[in-house]
Amino acid sequence: MIDMETDQVITQIPVGSFPIRVAMTPDLSKAYISNAAAVTQPDDSKNKNNSRNQKSSSISVLDTVALTNIATIPVSRIPGESAITPDGGRLFVVHEGAFNGGCPVDVIDTATNTVITTVLLPGAQCKDILFTLDGRFAYVANNSFGEVDVIDTTTYQVTHIPTGGASRRLCISPSGDRVYVTNNSTSGTVSAIDTATQQIIATIPVGRRPIGIAITPNGQEVYATNQQDGTVSAINTTTLTVVATIPTGNLPQRVVVTHDGTKVFLENGYSDTVSAISTATHTVIATLPVGHHPWTILATPDDMKLYVCNATDTTVTVIDIPSLTVSDTIANVGSAPFDLSFGP
Repeated sequence: MIDMETDQVITQIPVGSFPIRVAMTPDLSKAYISNAAAVTQPDDSKNKNNSRNQKSSSISVLDTVALTNIATIPVSRIPGESAITPDGGRLFVVHEGAFNGGCPVDVIDTATNTVITTVLLPGAQCKDILFTLDGRFAYVANNSFGEVDVIDTTTYQVTHIPTGGASRRLCISPSGDRVYVTNNSTSGTVSAIDTATQQIIATIPVGRRPIGIAITPNGQEVYATNQQDGTVSAINTTTLTVVATIPTGNLPQRVVVTHDGTKVFLENGYSDTVSAISTATHTVIATLPVGHHPWTILATPDDMKLYVCNATDTTVTVIDIPSLTVSDTIANVGSAPFDLSFGP
């Protein structure tokens, strides 16, 4: 836990093995941590799907006020990305490991901290999830099947939308009328999906192996990082075409847009840098050194600071957004910091 006023570590809370993702309730009172380790017991080593294989796969529930671990929820193998419904009532957890012939999405009641159902999707690896603004549908990037799976959160029925190779990351327009997905293949594309019809309305060629994706607050542009090319594509959402291809660093991945819509930040995983891009000019306006293998980046709601998890380091880099300078490096945050979220 980091105090954002002092940018100092104030405490560490024990969770499960290999914590990899965090999701926060809308009221910021609880954080749900995906503990992705799945340790095979010796007598079960030939059975990858045996229930004993899942003993370390769990979700830790943290009280963000008391700063304590209040529950541990057993889940399916290798929990990854998760998202909480807009009303805060349920947590949907996607998994990066096959179980019972498919890729499970565990649904957890946040009041009781229990799994209430599991939706089995095709394939073996799902990578991202988000909800429509009304919470009626969950969109899941199904990486192994090259599709987006849409779960009706009332009936738990699934609609499959083929999108191309290796669907990876998602974003939704501010009005909720479209979902965009990166298709992480060498012939990379971004698919635009109409949420009213659940149909693809455009497939937009971008660079090779697009991964990260974000949309501006006014909904006018989408930015997709092309990790193999070392570029980011800016897409006009009216014409659904690429209007700029911007060189960055080596292996750009995660991307965020500031809340005022003026800047885009992305981390260059193999360059150990963060690129800052002006949305007005589509040019890189700063390249900032950070720690080793930066991964998750997140801007504060007031657009004053950008926090960067350095995934093969034990640090978090803090960037002052107005001056575009590194203001601090927070040491000893724990091994392999991978994800972050803002609490109360």
